[in-house]
Amino acid sequence: METIFNYLENMFLQLPQTPEVLRAKQELGNMMEDKFQELIAEGRKENEAVGIVISEFGNLEELAEELGISQVVNHQNVERDTSRYVDREEAEAFIEMSRRTSIWVSFGVMLCILSPCALIYIGTLQDYSKNGISDGMIVLFGLIPLLLLVAIAVVMFCWNGMKMEKYEYMKKENFQMDAAFKEGLKQRQEQEKPKATLKLIIGILLCIFSVMPFLVVGAMFDDDLYAAYALIFLLVMVSVSIWFFIAGGSTVNSLKILLQEEEFSKEGKKSQKLMDVIGGIYWPIATVIYLGWSFWTMDWGFTWIVWPIAGILYGVIASICNIVQKSVSQ
Repeated sequence: METIFNYLENMFLQLPQTPEVLRAKQELGNMMEDKFQELIAEGRKENEAVGIVISEFGNLEELAEELGISQVVNHQNVERDTSRYVDREEAEAFIEMSRRTSIWVSFGVMLCILSPCALIYIGTLQDYSKNGISDGMIVLFGLIPLLLLVAIAVVMFCWNGMKMEKYEYMKKENFQMDAAFKEGLKQRQEQEKPKATLKLIIGILLCIFSVMPFLVVGAMFDDDLYAAYALIFLLVMVSVSIWFFIAGGSTVNSLKILLQEEEFSKEGKKSQKLMDVIGGIYWPIATVIYLGWSFWTMDWGFTWIVWPIAGILYGVIASICNIVQKSVSQ
């Protein structure tokens, strides 16, 4: 019976969860269960009985009128015809491409975080050198490596972003998938979640552990060189934790996109489109306020507070839009 109920869930997966649809689902489930028990009582094997039940009750379009949901099913069919279809091959290619690009992107972020390490070290050594370290040496061994690492990271971001462009529609548009394959993706998502959670925990622990040398140096030493070592250690640990955050959760995130869950659901995509419009107006206004206030007061050391306040307000606006969008959808 579990196979039959899973098939029933897939049949109604794309329909709106209205009382009318839920009633029809319950009614069809009862019909399928009664037929299954009848076949078992006749001496049929379980697999054979399941096959007969699915073949007899497995076409929702044929049963829609009897169940009283023909209008809903017909509307869904029209929507399906106008939606993009993602097949198994394209979905698997997207998951694999997401996994590969997330690794390269995480390496790019790591390079950005590690880029100032050489500059921090050589800048600190300047105070300890007897003959002094020239500005040319700082540029050669500190600033140039910084710029080089950032440049490599930017190339990684652009190249991998270009490779993912053809899948961008999955985040913004509604699409259809084979119900059986979608059920398989859900099972795969459940299998991947513990791994992603473990990597998230490791990343968080590394971030916490990264500040320990600062505490030790602050308590035991009054030396800028040790402080520089502690700062470099912090940057290294944070960069490694970034890999766990980005690359570690890539598969779960790509499955969430394919299953159209949370922010990638139909309602979430509608909210995102609305936020794209609002963001196109909101952030230019915030920039004008920041620049206007800064030039008027010339207090650049204080006016930066516009950005954290703007970020918090934008999050509030996004939450309100999501609530309104859900209310309208219901």
